[in-house]
Parts: sequence; structure tokens; C-alpha cells
Amino acid sequence: MLIECGGREFVDYIVDDPVRPNLFEDNFVRFSGNFRVYADVDVVKNKVLVNAMVCVAICPFIPQSEEQLQDYALGYMDKLLEDVKEIEKAHYGVTNINTIICPYSLWSYKKGAGRKLINELIEAIPILYPSVQKVITMSPPTKVAENFHLSNGARLLAANRTTINYEYSLPKSKIVIH
Repeated sequence: MLIECGGREFVDYIVDDPVRPNLFEDNFVRFSGNFRVYADVDVVKNKVLVNAMVCVAICPFIPQSEEQLQDYALGYMDKLLEDVKEIEKAHYGVTNINTIICPYSLWSYKKGAGRKLINELIEAIPILYPSVQKVITMSPPTKVAENFHLSNGARLLAANRTTINYEYSLPKSKIVIH
């Protein structure tokens, strides 16, 4: 079952992050602002058992480095993003900056749970975040990450200096209006 994690209850799990354990000085950043943590869990005898966790950023750009995520978390990009929005509005009459969900770290405690979690999250995005138009990872440039994402239906989008971006397709809306 997919759940959004609160920092108070789940911050201790961040030490298990094998991908980006030291991304932020304060691990609570992962739970605040435009950053979220989700888990796939089972509930057994009123106890929550965490099977896998994923950290995501909700961005108006495609993160290509840890430094960009850190700058975004600290608000260093706010002025630049506002300038881009103003230029687009002046030129086109609307702001057309995409909203992207960027999974940047994923780990599991149970075989197959990471795959299940990313699929659950992608299925839930149109409901949780109707304005999100894309799911693009910021993954490490490893064979394990490549095999995981490509075998899970993502496509290679871009190879960066220190990361790889993979894009997942969002499900089409299942809402029918009569």
C-alpha cells in the first residue's frame, strides 16, 4: 500500500538510503516544501512494515545534479523560475512551465518492493498531483539503475555529468464524464 511519509515518523529511515544518503544536511528537507517521501507498506497486527521508500521532488525543471536539488531546496532557484514564468506569460500569455515529479532516491527492504512502489506512485500521480505532466528520475549512472528503470517501462531521456534522467509515462485519466 502506498503512503506519503511524515518526517516525524519516517526520518530515521533516511539513513538507509543507499543512493543519496547525504544529499541534505537536514533530512527533514525531504519531507517539506516541494519534497515528498513515499513508502510501500504492509500493515500487520496494527504495525506498519516498510517494504520500500522513494524520495521525490516536485519541480518546474528536470534536475540533473544533486547540486540543483540542493539549490532548489534552499530556494536559490526561485528568482530564476519566477523570471522564466514572467517571460513566458509576456510572450505567450500563459505560463507553460511543466510540473515534474522527480524520483531521486529509491530503496527497498523486500525483493520487488521498489518496483511495486514506483508503479504505485506513478498510478497515483494523476490523482495526487493533477498538474504534474511528467515523471522524470534523477538516477545514478549505474547498471543497476539502468536495468531497473528500463525493465520497468521507463525510457532513457538524458545522460548528464553525474546522473541519468529516465522518463516514465503517466497513466491516462480513467475519469469518465457522462
